[in-house]
Amino acid sequence: MTVHTLAEGIGFTEGPLVTRDGRLFVVSLSRGLVVEIDPDGGVLTETETGGGPNGLAEDADGRIWVAQNGGAVRPSRSERPTRPGLQRLDGPTVVDVPIPGTRAPNDLVAGPDGRLWFTDPGPPGDTGHGRVLAHDPVGGTTETLLDEQDFPNGLVFDATTDTLHLAHTDTGLITAHHWDGARLRPTGTSVALPEVGPDGLALDARGLLYAAAPAANAVFVLSVDGHLHRRIDFDGPTFPTNLCLAGPRHDRLVVTAAKGGRVLALPVDPAG
Repeated sequence: MTVHTLAEGIGFTEGPLVTRDGRLFVVSLSRGLVVEIDPDGGVLTETETGGGPNGLAEDADGRIWVAQNGGAVRPSRSERPTRPGLQRLDGPTVVDVPIPGTRAPNDLVAGPDGRLWFTDPGPPGDTGHGRVLAHDPVGGTTETLLDEQDFPNGLVFDATTDTLHLAHTDTGLITAHHWDGARLRPTGTSVALPEVGPDGLALDARGLLYAAAPAANAVFVLSVDGHLHRRIDFDGPTFPTNLCLAGPRHDRLVVTAAKGGRVLALPVDPAG
C-alpha cells in the first residue's frame, strides 16, 4: 500500500472535505483553523475559526460549514473567541452561527433534505447525552433528530436509501437509521467495529463503510451487514481521525492523521 503525505505539521487534523469542485479542506482542531490542502501536496490557505473546529460539510449553495466545539475537546492556540455551534465560511470571512444548547459539535454532513446534520456528543466523558441535530441553512432553525446517544461521532448518509450511518465511539457500534422525511427510524441493524470504537465515516458507491479507528491505528472497511471487507493498517503511529473519498472515480482515500498533524492519501478500489 502506497500512502502519500499531502501535508504534515498542521496540528490535530480532522474533518476532511472534498467539495463538488474538487477542493480539499481539513481542520486543525488544535490550532483553530480550516486548512485548504493542495490535492498534489502542500497547504494552500488557512482560515482562522477559533475554538475547536471539528467537522466540515458543503451546503447546496457551495458554502463550507464547520462543526465548532468551542474548545471543549482540547485547548486551541487560536485567540479568536468562539462558542460551540456551527460556522459558515463566506470566502475568508468566518460567520458564527450559534446553536443554543449545543455543547461540543463534532462531525457534520449535508443531508438529503438540504439541512446540515451534525453530532453533538458533548465533552469527553459525558456519555449518554449525545444528540444528532439538523440545521436549516436557509431558515436558520435547528431540530434534534436523535437524543440520549452514547457519544455519537462520525456520520454519513447513503444517498440512494436515505439511510444515516452513525458512529458511536464509546460502544464501538455503527448504527443505521432511515430518514423518512419527518423523522429518523432505526433500521434494527448495527455494525460492531472490531476491537475499538469508530470515529469518522465514509461510504463508497458499493455501500461499503470506511471507519477511522484511531486507537487501532487503522481504517476498517465493512459491509453494512457487518462483514469485515478489509483492514488498512498504517506504519507507525498515525491516529486516523476521519476520512473521505476523493478523485473523479472516488478511488482515493483521504485520511486525517492526528499524529504528526498529517493529511494522507492512498488508492482504493472504486468498485469496492
